[in-house]
Amino acid sequence: MVDRLPPPDPVPLAPFAAVFADPGFAFGSWGGGGSTDGVVEMPYFQLSAEAGAFVQAAYAAHWVRPDIDWSTFAGSEAYRSLRGDPARVAMADTDLLARMLTMLIRGDRFSEGLLAAAFADGTLPAIARRMAVLAEQA
Repeated sequence: MVDRLPPPDPVPLAPFAAVFADPGFAFGSWGGGGSTDGVVEMPYFQLSAEAGAFVQAAYAAHWVRPDIDWSTFAGSEAYRSLRGDPARVAMADTDLLARMLTMLIRGDRFSEGLLAAAFADGTLPAIARRMAVLAEQA
């Protein structure tokens, strides 16, 4: 028997549209990269508290899904067409948004700073704005 996953819920992610739009908001910062006594610390990206809350909310609201092959999606035309294109993200359906968030959040574990880059290029703010729209329709 296969457990059925609950549908993703846009409501918990909707408030991040305003958070991400605040001109004073910082998604996080880079740390590490220094060397002490010949030991090099690898650079790492530290999410801000709000960015970390966004990631936690994405998991809790079922946007990061175990049934999505995120690494294959990362190489797809669908991903490339959405990445950094807020107009396309604004039209994305629930399935595509779940694929994007799963890919970005899981991919960040293997490619340090992927989430930060997705914030900087407008992808994550566009996703949050789309969540706000979907939450109003729910």
